[in-house]
Amino acid sequence: GGEVMKNVIVSVCAVALLIGGWLVFVHYSQEKIDSFNQFIKDDIITAVEASDWQNSNKKMKKLNKDWHKYKKVVIFFLDTQTINEIDYSMAKAVKYVKAEDVSNSSGELNAMVEQLAFLCTNDEVNWGNIF
Repeated sequence: GGEVMKNVIVSVCAVALLIGGWLVFVHYSQEKIDSFNQFIKDDIITAVEASDWQNSNKKMKKLNKDWHKYKKVVIFFLDTQTINEIDYSMAKAVKYVKAEDVSNSSGELNAMVEQLAFLCTNDEVNWGNIF
């Protein structure tokens, strides 16, 4: 019976690790998305609406870089379609800011905030991406 018990314990530990890792990931992801959204709303949209294009461009570059770093981590866990939509919005927002287009920039950035918020709620657990 000792061998069976050992296997059960190993299985339980493996599942606990998986769930633990997932919870850590979900927490990390939620914090990251909150900070993206905070940054978009407080920094970028504010700069865009003030027509401060130099700052808007700088902040857009930072957001884009941070997003792509984050995306490398989350692509395995989260809904790929939503990630692609955010990518698309990001690309458009970068272009609109470069073009110094206030209404399209802020529109696209606000859409991105919604998509980012959706990314976490949509994927409490996307086991399809894990198994």
